[in-house]
Formats: sequence, C-alpha cells, structure tokens
Amino acid sequence: MDPEEQELQNDYRYRSYAAVIEKALRNFESSSEWADLISSLGKLNKALQSNLRYSLLPQRLIIGKRLAQCLHPALPSGVHLKALETYEIIFKIIGTKWLAKDLFIYSSGLFPLLGHAAMAVKPALLTLYERYYLPLQRALLPSLQAFITGLLPGLEEGADVYDRTDALLLRLSLLVGQQVFYGALWGSVLVSPLVRLPASLFIVTHFDRFTPPRQQRCMLGYNNRLVMKALCLSLQDSNVLVQRNMLEILLYFFSLATCLDPTEGSIPMTREDTITVVSAASLTLLRRDMSLNRRLYAWLLGTDIKGGMIAADPDLSISMEEHTAFYFNTHSRELLVQALINILNQKDVEADPESVIGYLRPFRIIISLMDKPEIGLLVVDSVLLEAVRAFYSYCREMLGEESITSTGLTGKQLTSKIKENKNASEIIKTVNMLVSSMNSDFLWDYMTCHFCTCLSDLADLPLPTLQYQSASPAPSVTEISTLIIFLMDVIPLELHADIQSQFLPQMLCRMLHTLCTHMNTLDLLELTQGLDACFKVLSKIQMPVAYMDMEESQTQEVEAQEESFEYVQYNDKESDEEDNDEDAGKVNGNHDNTEPEEEPKLNGVMEHEIGPGEGESPFLPLRSEDSGLGISASPSELHLLPGAGLGPEEAGIVKEGEGVWRKGGSVETITQYLQDILAFIISRYLLVQVEDVRGQEEAVQPDPAALSPGRKSSFREGPQITTTQIKDKLAELFTPNKHKPRATSDPPVPDPPTERKKGRRCAGGGVDWGAGYMPRSRAEISEECRQAFTAACHLLLESTTFPLYLSEGESHGLYNDMFNHTGSDVDSLPVWLRSLMTLCCLSRDYHVQHTAMSSLLELINHSRSLALVIQDKTRRYLASDANPLSGRLQMVTMPPIYPGLLSTIEQGTDFYQRVAQVLWGQLDVERREQHTSCVELFYRLHCLAPSASICEDIICQALLHRDKAVRLEALHRFSVLWHLTRDIQSNRTMSLNRSFDRSLCVVVDCLNSPDGSVSAAAQCWLVRALSLQDVVRILEPVLLLLLHPSTQRCTIQSVKQNLTAGILKDLKSRIRSTTNGYTNAITTSTQTDEGTLGHMILVDREALWGELEHDPETTKPPADSTGVSCSDSEATEEEDEPEEVEEEESVHTESSCVQVSTENSSSGSAPYGSSVEEGSMVNGLRRMESEHTQASDSLSSEEEEDLELEAMARSRLLKQEREKREAIDSMFRHVLLYSVAGGWPRLLHGLALLDSLLRSSAQQPLVNALSSTSLDTSSAAHLNLVSNLLQRHQQAQDGRGFYGRLLSPSSPLSLLIELMVSLCLKFLRSHYPSYLTLDPRELQGNREVQVKSVGVLTRLVTQLGIVARGQGDTSTQGEAGVSPEPICKLLARCKVQQYALLTLSASMYISQRGTEKGSAMGGVDLLDEQVGLSEESLVNLGGAGGQEQYPLQMELLKLLQALIVLEYHVWPGESGSTLHSDEPRDSPAPSALAREWQTAVLFQQSIKAAQYVQTQPITAQGMFVSAAARALQPQYGYAMHPHWVALLCSSLPYLGRSLGIIVAPLITQMCRNLDELVKQYDHDGGKATQSLIGRKENIAPDYPLTLLEGLTTLTHHCLLDNKKSLVACDPADVRNARNAVIEELPHMLSSMALLWGVVKREESQSRGSDYSQTARHTSTSVYFRSSKTLRQRVMEFLTPLTGQYGVQLMASVGAVWSSRRNRRRHTKNKILPVASESRLTIVDLVKSLGTLSTEHILQMVKEVVKKPHQIKRDQKSTLVDIPMLQFSYAYIQSIPAQALQENMAPLLTLLRESVQLNLAPPGHFLLLGILNDFVNRLPNLDNKKYTRDMQEVTQKILEAVGGVAGSSLEQTSWLSRNLEVKNQPQVCPETEEPSDELDLDLYGLH
Repeated sequence: MDPEEQELQNDYRYRSYAAVIEKALRNFESSSEWADLISSLGKLNKALQSNLRYSLLPQRLIIGKRLAQCLHPALPSGVHLKALETYEIIFKIIGTKWLAKDLFIYSSGLFPLLGHAAMAVKPALLTLYERYYLPLQRALLPSLQAFITGLLPGLEEGADVYDRTDALLLRLSLLVGQQVFYGALWGSVLVSPLVRLPASLFIVTHFDRFTPPRQQRCMLGYNNRLVMKALCLSLQDSNVLVQRNMLEILLYFFSLATCLDPTEGSIPMTREDTITVVSAASLTLLRRDMSLNRRLYAWLLGTDIKGGMIAADPDLSISMEEHTAFYFNTHSRELLVQALINILNQKDVEADPESVIGYLRPFRIIISLMDKPEIGLLVVDSVLLEAVRAFYSYCREMLGEESITSTGLTGKQLTSKIKENKNASEIIKTVNMLVSSMNSDFLWDYMTCHFCTCLSDLADLPLPTLQYQSASPAPSVTEISTLIIFLMDVIPLELHADIQSQFLPQMLCRMLHTLCTHMNTLDLLELTQGLDACFKVLSKIQMPVAYMDMEESQTQEVEAQEESFEYVQYNDKESDEEDNDEDAGKVNGNHDNTEPEEEPKLNGVMEHEIGPGEGESPFLPLRSEDSGLGISASPSELHLLPGAGLGPEEAGIVKEGEGVWRKGGSVETITQYLQDILAFIISRYLLVQVEDVRGQEEAVQPDPAALSPGRKSSFREGPQITTTQIKDKLAELFTPNKHKPRATSDPPVPDPPTERKKGRRCAGGGVDWGAGYMPRSRAEISEECRQAFTAACHLLLESTTFPLYLSEGESHGLYNDMFNHTGSDVDSLPVWLRSLMTLCCLSRDYHVQHTAMSSLLELINHSRSLALVIQDKTRRYLASDANPLSGRLQMVTMPPIYPGLLSTIEQGTDFYQRVAQVLWGQLDVERREQHTSCVELFYRLHCLAPSASICEDIICQALLHRDKAVRLEALHRFSVLWHLTRDIQSNRTMSLNRSFDRSLCVVVDCLNSPDGSVSAAAQCWLVRALSLQDVVRILEPVLLLLLHPSTQRCTIQSVKQNLTAGILKDLKSRIRSTTNGYTNAITTSTQTDEGTLGHMILVDREALWGELEHDPETTKPPADSTGVSCSDSEATEEEDEPEEVEEEESVHTESSCVQVSTENSSSGSAPYGSSVEEGSMVNGLRRMESEHTQASDSLSSEEEEDLELEAMARSRLLKQEREKREAIDSMFRHVLLYSVAGGWPRLLHGLALLDSLLRSSAQQPLVNALSSTSLDTSSAAHLNLVSNLLQRHQQAQDGRGFYGRLLSPSSPLSLLIELMVSLCLKFLRSHYPSYLTLDPRELQGNREVQVKSVGVLTRLVTQLGIVARGQGDTSTQGEAGVSPEPICKLLARCKVQQYALLTLSASMYISQRGTEKGSAMGGVDLLDEQVGLSEESLVNLGGAGGQEQYPLQMELLKLLQALIVLEYHVWPGESGSTLHSDEPRDSPAPSALAREWQTAVLFQQSIKAAQYVQTQPITAQGMFVSAAARALQPQYGYAMHPHWVALLCSSLPYLGRSLGIIVAPLITQMCRNLDELVKQYDHDGGKATQSLIGRKENIAPDYPLTLLEGLTTLTHHCLLDNKKSLVACDPADVRNARNAVIEELPHMLSSMALLWGVVKREESQSRGSDYSQTARHTSTSVYFRSSKTLRQRVMEFLTPLTGQYGVQLMASVGAVWSSRRNRRRHTKNKILPVASESRLTIVDLVKSLGTLSTEHILQMVKEVVKKPHQIKRDQKSTLVDIPMLQFSYAYIQSIPAQALQENMAPLLTLLRESVQLNLAPPGHFLLLGILNDFVNRLPNLDNKKYTRDMQEVTQKILEAVGGVAGSSLEQTSWLSRNLEVKNQPQVCPETEEPSDELDLDLYGLH
C-alpha cells in the first residue's frame, strides 16, 4: 500500500469516501444489462464527485477494472461514452502526477478501444488522449509502444479521425523523440500483426524519397535487430498491402548496393542479415502479384520504383539491360542464391510434415524466378543441385524413410507409396512444374555433369569445363548416384520422347565412360553406387518411335548432317568411332548388346536369380513399361526410319539423333564399357594371379587406360589383342586333356573343397584346372565387392536387351560374322567371358559364384534364342524372291555371345559338367542358406546344357552309389532340389521344358528298396511331395511314357470297316517295312541311358514336340495305310446297348402283369439252368441245344425229300455257326489294336513306376491326390504336351490319325484318377493286330503290359474302396478326396466293370481254345469266306497254349474282387434304382411292393443278359455269373480254380441276390472235380475220365484241400449265421441261397463220403505192415497223401452242420445210401441186404462226427422216416425212408452192444413209430431185422417197462410182416381156407443195382 494511502486511512472522511465508492462499485456486481452498467457508472460518478479533496482514489484497481470491463467491444457505444465520462472525471480528480503513476491501471482499458470503437466514441477517446496523455510527455515512455499500438488503428484511410490521429502521432513523436517513437513503432509492427498495415503506411507516408536514407535513419528506430525481425515478418504478412509497403521500405532504406557498406547503409547489416531479408522478400513471389514482383525485381536489379537506375556509375553511359545485369551479378546474385538455398534447407523454419506448404514454397519461388529471365536463368544452375537435394529430403521426411533408395523400393513401389501420401504427391507435382519450366534435358544434363565432376574430383584430374557453378558443396559419388536414381523414379519422362530414346542412351554412355576412366581411383562402394545409377538410367531408355519407313538414302543424308556432332567435353570421339567400325564385324561378340524381338520358345521376361542370403535382389528384370522395348509379335520384321528433326546443341551433350541406335553408336558402346568394367572387377578383386610354367608375371587386371574407348581394342579378338598371356592362362582352365599338358615342374594348384570332381588330368599327371589363377578366399572378398560385381553383372545383362538399327548390308555382314566363323579354340573366347567362366567354377564365395553363374547362363540363353531368330529371319529373306525390308533399316538384336563361341564352350570345355558338380555339391546340409539359389541355378543349367544327361548323370550316380551313406545324402539333396524347383517347374515354358525325369524314376524305384533306410527316406519325400500337391509333377514323366506316340491305337471296329480283301493281300509286307521305319523314327524322341541306368526309358520333350508337329511319310502308322476313317471309339461297342435296353424294357413290359416270386426265381440254380437250356447268350457264348431232327412218320423215301431235309439241316447248322461266331466276336469288340509295334517297353516302364508309387506306404495320400487333382493346362504350361498327347491318342483311337494338326481339340479328363483308370483300361484292351509281323517278345511284352495295368488298376480300386469305406480307417474320414457319388461316376464313365468282365470272358475263351486239339492261336484267317472278316481274326492272340492267359486272369480276378467291394460301398441304393431315373418327377412314388417287384424284374433281366447292364453291379451281371459257373470246369485250367475259389469266397457277403444263383452250380462243379480226383485214385489212372486225361496240365497237390476249404466257406456262409460279418445281408437273399445249398447237400455229402473212404484206406495202408498190400496205392497221385489234413477238413465241413441242419444232413445220408449199390448180383435175393463197402464208409463217416451221439442219430433217423425228404432224380422225386432204415440197420449192427443197451429207449421209439407208418414192404422187414439184431445181441432185460414195450413193438412188427406176406397169398377156392402164392412177377431189388459207384444222374448233373 502506498504510504500516502496508508496515511489517508487514518482520516475518517477518507474512509467514509472509500465506503461510498465501495458501495457504488458493488452495484456493478448486480448489473445484468448494459442499462444497469450506465446506471452503475452514474452512481460511481456521483460517488467520485462526493469528495473532490482527495487526489488519491480509494479502490482505484477495482475502479480501473470495472471501467475496462465497461469498454468491452460487445457493449454499445452509450456504455463506452459513459465510461469515458467517468475516465475524464477521474483524470480531473487525480491530476497528472497520479495519472503518470497509475497509468497502467487506466490504460489497460483505453488503449484497445480505438480499434473497435464506434464513430461517436473515437473523437471522445482522442480528446481524452490529447487532454490528459500528451501532457505526460516522457512519462509516457513505459507505455509508449502500447500507446502507439492503440493509436495506429485510427490511421485507417478515409476515416474521419485519420488526420486527427496522424497529427496526434506526429505530436507524440516530437514529445518523446523521433528515434524513440519509431523504435516503439517497429516494436508494435513486430508483435502486433493488426497494426502492420497502418504502421507501414505511416512510415511510407512520412519519409522523404528525395532525401538520402542516411539522413532519415531515425525512422528505423534505435534497435537494428528489432527492425530486421519486424521487416522479415512483415514481408511474410498475409496482407499484400503490408508486403508492398515493406518492399518500398526495402527499396528506399535497404539498397543491396549499399546495405553491406557501413558508411553507406541506413543501418549496419551483416551478410547473414541481408540474406535473411532477401529470403523473406523472395517469399513474396508466392503471391504471384505483379505489384509485389515489380518492387522485388526492382530491388534485386537495382532500379527504383519508377524504373530509374540505382547505384549507377555516373561516368559510364550504359543501357538499362546492361545496368540490371551488372547490378544483379555484382550485388544480388550471390545473396539471392544463398537465400534460396536457405529456403530449400528450411533454415529458421520448423519442419511440419503435416503441412506441405513450407515444402512447396522454395520450388514455387524458383518457378516464379524462371519467369524473369534476367534472374531465373542466372540463378537456377547454382540452385538446382540443392533443390534436388531438398526434394529428396522432403520426400524422405514425408514417407518416413531414412533413405528412399536404400530401402529396396522399386520405381513402381515408390510411386505407389508416394501416391498414397498426399503431401509427397504435392511436392512431386510442384517439382515436375519446375522441371517442365526448363529445357527438356536440362536436369539430366545437369546431373550427368555433376556425376562426371565428382568422379574427376576423386581422380585429382583437371576439372572439365563446366558451365554449372553451384553454390552448394560438391556432391559425393554416393549422393549424386542416389539423387539420379530418385529423380529417375519420380520424374515422368514420357512427356518428352527424345529424352528416353535419344538423350538417356548418351547420358548412360557418358556415365559409363567416366566410370571406366576412373575405376582405379574409385572404391568399391562408390563403383557400386555409380553402377546402380547407370542401371536406373538404363531402365528408362526406350527405343525411338519416329524411325518408321525411312530408307537408307535418307539415313545417309541425316548421317552426313551429324558428322560434326560429338560430345563437347571429349576429344577422342573420332578414334572411338574408328575402333567401333573396325570391330563391328568381329566374331567374338563380346561387345554385342541384344534383346530378343521374337522369342517363340522363351519367356519373354528374363528371370534372374537372387543372391544367396538376400531376401530380394535389388536389381529387377526390366519390363516393357520400364525399358520401353515394345516387343510385338514379329518385331524383327519392323523397318525403321531415323527421324529428320535434330535439336541444337544443349547442356553439354549433343544429340546424335539416330546415330545413338546405329552401329557404333551410344547403345552399342554401352555394352562394351560394361564388359570392360566386369573384366576389371573380376581380375582385380575376385581372382588372384599365380605364376605359370613360363614365369610370366604380367598384371592380372587390365590397365584402366586401356578400358577407355580409345584403347579398348586390347580386350577384343583379333590382331589388336595385346594381353595374350592372360588369354593363355584363361584358356588352360577350359581346355580338355587333349590340349597342351603342363610340365611336371609346375606345382599343381589344389582344387577347392567344393570343386573335387573327376578333374581332367594331363599326361604329366598335373591337374589342368585353375592354371594361372586362384580364387580369393571369402575373407578377402568384401561385401562391397560382392555388391559391385552383382551390379556390373546385372547391368551387363540388361544392356544386352537393346536392338540396333542396321542397314541391309550391315545385316548381311552380321549374319556372316555370326554363322560363318566357327572356331573351336578356347583362345577365341573374349577376356570378359573367360574370366566370368573361371569365376563360375573357381570362386569360393557363394554369392559371387552364384551371381556369375546366373549371369552367364542368362547370357547363354539369351544368345541362343537371338541367334535362332536372326538365322531364321535371314534364311527366310534369302529364300524369298522379294525382301520386304530391302533398302530399309532393320531392327536387329545381336546376341552377346556369338554361336561360334557357344559351340566352343560346349565342345572345347567342360564348363557345364564342372558347374553342375559344384552346384550339386552345395546342396548339402551345411549350406542350407545357399539351397534356393543353388537349385534355381542347377535347374537353369539343366535346361541350358547341351545334353539333358549332364546334370542327371550326377544325380543318378549319387542315387545309385554303392555307399549307403552317399545314397541317403543324394536322396536328401534330391528332395531339396524337388521342393525348391516346385514353382519353377510348375510355370516352365518351352525354353525351360526339361525336368529331372530320370532322377525321379530312380527315386520312385527307391520307394520299394530292400534297404529300409533308403526306402524310408524315399517314402518321406513322397508323402511330403503329395501333401504339397505335387502329384502332377510326379506323374508327368509317367504320363509321357504311357502316352508316347508308339503306343497309339485304334478301335477294332474302325480297322474292320476299312479292311478289304484287296488291302489284305499286300498288307503284311507293307506293315513289316513301315513298322521298322517307324520304330527307328520314334527312337529319336526317347532317351535311353546305357550302363547302370539301361532300364530307364525316358521321353525327350523337345524331340517329341518336333515329332508331333510334323507328320513324316516314313513314320506314318499302319492305321493310316489301312484307310481307317473317323469313327467313334466306342461306337460299335455301344451300338448294341440301346437295343439291349429296348429289349429289356419290352421284357419288363410283357412281364409286368405276371406274378414272379423272388424266392422261387432266385432259389437254387433253376434260373441259370433254364437260361442255359434256352440257349440265351451268357458272357458272349450261346449255349447250343443238341439238335435232334424230328423225322415225320410219314417221311417219304424219295430223293427230293431227302435233299430238302439235308438242305434244311445244312442251313440250320450254318445259322448255328453264325450265331456262334457272332457270340465269339462280341467278346473282342472292346479290343483296341496297336498301330505299330515296339511301344510295350515304355508302357511297362511307366506302369512299373505307377505300381511302385501305389505299393508304397503313401498309396492312400496318392489316391486322394489323384482324386482331387485335375490336369489343368491353363495354370501349368508344361502340361500342354501331356494334353496334346491325350488329344492325339483320342483322335487316333477314333481313326483320324495321330500326327499333324489336331482336328478337334478337346479338354482332357477332369481328374487324374479318371485319367489313370482310363489309361489302364486302354492298355488292358489293347492287342497287336494279326496283320503285323511281330517278334514273340512283342506279344509277351503286351501280355506283361496288360497284367501290369490290371495290377495298377486293382491297387487304385482297392484304395478307392478303403477311402469310400471311411469307417474302418479314421485317417480317411477327414479326407475330402473321394465321396461315393464321384466314384460311381468315375466307374460309369470309364466302364471299368464292363471292360474287366469283357476282358475276362475273352481271356477264358482264349484259354479254352488253347486246350482244344489242333487249335492254332493266331492262325485264324483274316477273311473267312462264309463269315467274312471277324474280330477274332484281327487280334493276334499268339500261338502258345492257354496257360499264358493265367497271369492276366489272376489279376483280373483280384480286380473284380476289389470292384465288388467298392461297388458295395458306393452303389446308390438298390441295384437297378438308376435304370428309370429319367421318369417324370411328378409321378407318384411307387409303393414298397412295386419297388420290390421292379427290382426283382430288373435283376432277372440282368442275370439273363448276354451283355453288360450299366445299372446293375457286377454280382448281378449275367457275364459274371456265367463265368463263375464255368470257371471250375477242367477245360478252363485247374491252375485258375484256387483263384476263382478265393474270389468267390471273399465276395460272398457282397453277392446279394446272386448268392444262391452263383453258389449252387459252383458247389456242384467243385464236388464233380473232387469226385474226378477220387475216381482217379480208385482206378489208379486206368479208368480216369476223359477230362483228366485230356488235360496236359499239372494239378497242384493241395488242390483237394483248396476245394474242401472253398466248399466249407461257401456252405457255412449260406447255412450258418454269420454274426461276425461286417456286411449286412438281405434275409431273403440268404434264405434263397440256403435253400439252394440244402438241395446240393446230398452231392456234397457223397463227395465227403468218397473222400472219407480215401482217408480210411490211406490210414489203413499206413498202419499195415505188408508192403505188397500197399503197393497198389503207392503209385497213386499225391493229392490224398495228407490224410490227416483231409480228415480234419472233412470234419470241419460236416461238424458245424450237424447242429442246425442235422435232419437235412441225415436225409442226405439216405439219398447217398440209395445211390451206393452192391458191386455183384446175388442169385439169391435177400430181404435184409448186406451193406457194401461204400455204404459202410457212410456209416463210418456218420459215426466219426463227434457232435452226433447214437441217441441223436436215432432221433434224426426217426424224423426222416416220419417225414421223408424228396430227392430230385432228373424230374422225379425219390423217398429216402427205406434207405434211411437200411442205414439204421447197418449203423445198429456197427455199434457195440453196450452202446445199444444205453440207447434202448430211442431205438424202441424208432421201431414203435416206424411200424405205424405206411412204409413200403421192405421197410417192415428192415424193422424186423433191426428188432432181431437187437434181441439177439442184448441179454435179458431187467426193466419190465422195456420188456413190455419190446413185446408190443414185436407184435406190431410181426403183424405188419404178416400183412405183407398175406398180400401175396390167395385162396385156392372160395370154400376152402387153403392159401397159395399169387401168380405174379417177382422183382428183385438188387438186379437194378449194378455198381456201388455214385449215381451222378441221381442229381441231374450229367
């Protein structure tokens, strides 16, 4: 508190005064509206005036605060005026003293008021200032700047208070002093932007333009630094008037001529201050305002605002232009340049990446300066480098990258990233505007000069004359290279075509020339950066587009005009051109740069391998959008015209026009420079020279001076070569042993570890490898060296892609040089090529070595393709009459390596072998990081090598090595090679069409190797390959083998239709010669490796393509000679099917109204038997009825009638023969005939490979892969050959020829599984035609192919069944490979079941024919006079017996078994359900009975059908049932019987309705065969049946056991409950089969009895000791020697049947008993017959059944006698009650008395119940005999019950016997009781029983 105020507090009046004021101030707190404020101000005024004696106001801070609040701009002017009234009252009260002290209290409200006060308020405010503020004078100094700031808003032009305010400011300046006043004014300008306009206007208005600035220095204040800041800020003000006023101040006070002079300048200024001001002034150019620009340019050029000259020399009279130029260069240029550099560097500016304006300003300023030629052209050359630097740094900041060019971003990636960043895009647009404002090539010439300058600086050479004087520091090589790369990426070059086609080639040539000149002084990093920049330039070069249709005469005129054009800074251009002209025709080709215009066999875009350990190569292949190489369909045909328009010489480089692309121009020179650079890098940094035998010690690296264009001839071939020593050393590296050997005194250089291979040794014993050079170790090769070498190689590769434009003479000269000079000497190789080859083979650094290999292989590939293009084009032009390009320029891309040099590399060196060995060695486990590049290079080498065996030899030798460890390592390397070539091979084209087929075959063979570890390794590879969808890659070589042209075939119908009698006469002779020629021709497309891999048969894809595209007449297949026309492959085959279906439908219709019982129709063998008797066609064979001519009783004996009958019989026989021939031919209509011979080895090899794959542990993944993979040629070009072969085979099969153009291309099969199945079926159906003269090996080979194809098909079907089942193996449940529906479609489309059954039928027929006497297989005449040409006669079936068909039949049976199982799991519902699938869907659903009825009818039709029925499974096919019924007949081979039995036994659960139909005849035939063997045993071969004698076949010793086991399985399956069976069976089918088997039970029991007799005799003989008694049986066959096993098998057959089927078994015993008869007739008939030996065998057999006790036997006998079963004898039924009693009589006689006594009750029951039956008379006598035997053998009975029962039974039997006897007596007279025997014939029961043999007619089986 102020002391005075403290003193006044003691005055009560002052305190009262303070209270009044405080009360008035309190009113402000309750004021809510402006009217309240006026009222409160009024009350305050009253309070203030209540006591005027005190000049020190109480509460003055609050008063000042309330008054300032009342001056708020939002309040109305009335409040403002009332407040000013209060201010005036206060100022009057307090006086000047206290106003000066409390000025800050009252000024805080007053000073801001003038700017927003109303017009009525401003005068009052100014009055207040004039009355009370100005008198304060110097007391105003503390608030002077604020006071001025408050007054300046009143200087508004046109305002009423302007003059009053201006006068007030002038008075104020006089009161406080002008210097102080203006210092405060400049301070206001600095801190308050709002007052800058009135402040600048006040200054401009009040300085005198005619007075020197020094005399008015006071107007700049007293603080120079403050003035500078205010001036710079004002120059950047947003108000253009402020900027204009400030520029006028600059013009007057800050002349650039005097501002730096302390004596002349207005204020002292440093150079930095001046540059800052110039920078700020330059920013006004962004306004694009003419008034601002005029003042700025006047300031920079030394003129005043009115155009007068400033600081002109009064003694000289010069023009205004001269004055401005002199003034600018003298005073302004350096300052402006430095100012622009500061702006570019964002000096004193905070970088804000979000705001792009600050980054755009410097470029826009330069653009504006370019509009003023006097300034822009003189500044831009000094600023452009820094502008480019700033441009690069701005983009780097925007993109957030430390270094744009080092991040690996390509041009496209960088462009896309920039487009995503809006700020970066704006910057680039602005820079593009800047570049467009210059000349088109100015920027690139500018950068090129800086590039050359920085290299010259490094070499300390005199700088070339350079017109660009940059104010910024000189760039380094790295920096300038980075900037060039960046500019090339972001600056569009398309706007100026000449830049890319004319200027850039010259720019690149100039850069490369500078690099060549200064290579010695550059370090490797700088060299790499320079090469990177060159590569970027090269990537932007485009071919000229204005060269069309210019003739050579015009080009000569243009060339004459261009003779004086040259590089400005080079003086040796003429010598360069002379060297180019001299070397233009050389053969070496090391300086040729080429690009393929037309590559029909190449990718079109080169692929380059990346270095090892790198994620992505920094060098990417050029594309058409980068290089501008327009590759059309036939660019070699283009004729080009050099453009006539030539621009003037600009920026240091003279446009050469079309000379750039001509011979010896810049484009050709580029490649020469690059080859020199590459040779320098290799010889200096990568190889080390060693002393040779002659002691030569010349330097390895070439002289850099020699690499200049003037002396580069030292590196060329010809007389100019001077470094012959180097060439000699390099030549030794690639010279085979036949060349000069080294002396023994020369110590050999050891091979590096990775190079140990079969090195070539000279006669002296020294290794001839690496003579003269050694590779540097990896430690000696730095990373910079690797990068430099990689950059040079890549640049060289890309430089060879540009064409040259040659005249017609130059083109012919080039052709002669390329193809007429073929040298085989290694010395002919150029230095760069030999050094690169040396590096490929010797380098120990993998990165360098792989880069060298990749580059060299690419050059070789490139050269080969280009040489082919040039050769083809030239030959066509020479052959044509009129050359369309005659007299015109031709675009020619020259190969970098001429054909002569390529042949030298292939024939004169072992380069390919050594590189292959190196790469194979690098695939070991220790160098996994190198595997990717190794594999890519190895595959590329494999495709480019002269022979495909070069690389494959190395792999196969390792895979087949004797050492197991080597084989395992080779398998690992092969797996690496396989997996890493996946993408390469899947996308390979014609240029890379080789594959590792032979190695793959060896690995597939290893899958089933006996060595477990080798097999496991191969299995692991296969499983992994299949999991990666490699199934097509694995199968491709197999498919090429299976689809080879030598395996072409056609249908037998097409051959039959086109064969005529005339053709057949000379057919065989022609076919013989044609076949030989074709066999020789087709070997050209097949490679066979001799030696260890002699069994490998592989396909050469290139040769095969060539063979397919041409159709030489010498290799036409015989199918063409027969004139086979087009016919569908399945036409004839399917012709019968519609008729068959119609027939079936008619049968169905006719039988629809007839009730057919399913049980009766399918029980037993009646349907089959009836179909046989009816002569229906089953399996293609018609069952022939026996012909019995029915002669009429009234037949005349005349000759006419005899002739008529004879003719009828003959016609009937002919009809039968035709029907028989038709039936046989139907079995061969599915056959395909090979057109040529010799294809079976390939098929056998391919099928063996398939079999190996399927036999491996990966068969399930393989089948899944086959089922889910399609042969898609759209995604894999390498499959085009497979697709082409498939289409050609189908075309040939249709009879349209195999070769030539494809007539109707069709898409291949959808899935591989379908393709495999289809191919296997075609091989199965294929035979050689009979008109071919064949070697026996051909026929045997084809049979092996058929067997192998069925084996492969069986494995496929079996695995499909496992997959379809799915439930047994959980691993298959997750597989999505196969579902039932696709499998059904697969089987239906391929007709697997149909062809399998047809082939089986045909094979059985051939086998049957082989057994016929006098039959000659293959001897059938082609043309039968009566029948015509038959299908059978066209097939060469061979001349051997039927046993050769057994292997095929065995495999077919396995296939059928697998198919039956597969059908069960995938068949859609009931059989035949798909037959009427075409019925309308809206028809009502049939009932269950109707469906059952339809199913039964369809089944019956299928069983009786002679052909295959598509809608029925195999088990319901008549072909299968017929084959099964005939299979066990002797004429079809005993060797096949076990296989048939195994098939049918394993298929029992799946037979369904066919179970009974198949089992019944099968059981019958098996019993017959057993009976035949027993007869042979009994008769000792003397009375053997004709069937056994006729067969020349040996029967297996276990044949009876096989039949017994089969019988047991069949019978038990049908009769017993199979609860363990996994297959559900229909009860009705089982019931029908059971009935059929029970009917066959007597025959089976008879066979068992025969076998039992054999067993008993064998056992008795083995127990006997008399040799003479056994001698009769020792000579019998070996079939029954194992009597113990036979006994066991018989028991196993019968014992299970005794429980459930005891009664049926006993009835069968009765039937067999009745069929066994005594051997001799007895003269005396016996009522009780004596059992024969055969019948006693039956008794013994029954007694041997352990499950049957005597009680059970007697009970079953009782049951049979009570209800005797009828046994069919032919068509009559025979009761078995009497034979049953005979058996009982014999059985009771055979059991001991003890057993008889124990079973008395059942015996008495049998007698009691039997005697009550109506038996035949012998029955009662048999009962009496049994009773008699029983009574005589048993003692007296103690049991009274038994006694009574026996008496009762005896009485009844005697009564029955008496009745029988009485029936034969009669009375002598009617009165007498005497009886006598009736006179009637007596029949002896034994007379009709001639033997005890089995009566086969009993069962209707004969």
